[in-house]
Amino acid sequence: MLYVFRILAAAFSIYSLMCAARIVLTWIPGAAESGAGRFLCALCDPFLNLFRAGWLRFGAFDFSPLLALSVLTMASYVMQNLSAGARLSFASLLALVIQMAWSVVGSIIVFLIIVLAVRLIVFLTGADRSSSVWPQIDVHLNPFVYSITKFFSGGRPIAYKNALILAIVVVLLLRVGCEIVMRGLLRLCALIPF
Repeated sequence: MLYVFRILAAAFSIYSLMCAARIVLTWIPGAAESGAGRFLCALCDPFLNLFRAGWLRFGAFDFSPLLALSVLTMASYVMQNLSAGARLSFASLLALVIQMAWSVVGSIIVFLIIVLAVRLIVFLTGADRSSSVWPQIDVHLNPFVYSITKFFSGGRPIAYKNALILAIVVVLLLRVGCEIVMRGLLRLCALIPF
């Protein structure tokens, strides 16, 4: 039976790599039409489409593949532990789900911090005036930025540079707060006797 778990762990890992390759192909124009692209689409899209929830889409950005890859990683981890003869408890599975959720949420927050920081740098250097990319990004980013500033400024107008800085600080604090909560939840999981 341990051998079966080992094979399943390897299968989940290989499928995870195939799904990651499929996701990367979506970033390359025309790559999905190649022979390898069609093969990966046929094999991976049914699984990836299970996770295409609207709550993981932020404007043009779709983070559902993160959740799909996290589920595959978690399944591989469980199978590896079972193949090693480890006994899985409710507490260890709960801790694993918490870590998976944090990996998705944490990745989204880090991505948002990076986008906000890059947007601030581009705004400060004036490089956004000659590019058509930034207005498209602003369409998705500004509602988030202005909802944060509206909350803290009481609805008073605030300069765009200051709005971006405030959004970065709030999102950084959110990341730290989520990290603290996640660690506390993991400590609580360690106290569960079953």
